[in-house]
Amino acid sequence: MSAQPSWRRLWQPHRALFWLMLVFNGLSSAMAWYLNLARPQGLLLVLLTAMALGNALMGMWLLWRLWSEAPSESTQGDTHVQVPADRQER
Repeated sequence: MSAQPSWRRLWQPHRALFWLMLVFNGLSSAMAWYLNLARPQGLLLVLLTAMALGNALMGMWLLWRLWSEAPSESTQGDTHVQVPADRQER
């Protein structure tokens, strides 16, 4: 079994789940970077930490959903290749 089919289950840019996973993981990384850089105090620290952890968990859950589902038909082959005119169905 090659690694190619398992990565196709993850790389599905035509699906909204893929983009949501990237957004949640990016937001959690940005919040963790801000928490490390700014070192906020009190309620802001608790709020940003909870949001960063929530975003990371949501991103992992979406990653799991993409990985566990079978890839859609459009990722199985190149659907952008046009058929010559003499072979097209009429």
